[in-house]
Amino acid sequence: MNSASFGPIRQVAWIVADLERSVAHWLRISGVGPWTCFRNVAMQGRLRGEAVTVRMHVALGYQDGMEIELIQDLGAGPSPYRDASGAPLIGMHHVGWFADDVPAEVARGVARGLRVCFEAANPVTRVAYLEDPAEPGVLLEFIEMNAVMREGLNARLAAARAWRGADPVQVIDLGG
Repeated sequence: MNSASFGPIRQVAWIVADLERSVAHWLRISGVGPWTCFRNVAMQGRLRGEAVTVRMHVALGYQDGMEIELIQDLGAGPSPYRDASGAPLIGMHHVGWFADDVPAEVARGVARGLRVCFEAANPVTRVAYLEDPAEPGVLLEFIEMNAVMREGLNARLAAARAWRGADPVQVIDLGG
């Protein structure tokens, strides 16, 4: 790996219309599991300079250490998961890197000509999406890997290594 690299890509993400249906599809087609579904996730941030609150359901599964993320956007307003008309951006959305220092990685990306399009946080983590004007369509994400996130990741990776098909979906509702 050269010094210019952000490190290994650790996540590939899709926007989906129905999270439960998509998780069932992934289980049936790929055998990836188990899945952890976080319902009612909220993040406050900025989308292209404007303040936004994004609400979503998120499912995480793993294949050989690669995190597969499925996102169902729940809002009707501006979101990095919807186009300018408000329609969901169904399909492959971004690749992600885990970062100890998101602002430092964002600065490295900006120095390479990337543009920040979305930055957000909640009590657990922070993220930033960057876009490449020369390669539109797929975003690049930096995901803060703090102690809480690392603990959850390690538990989900261990569950994926040990999984033999039982209990394919765990649901955690953050809606209070």
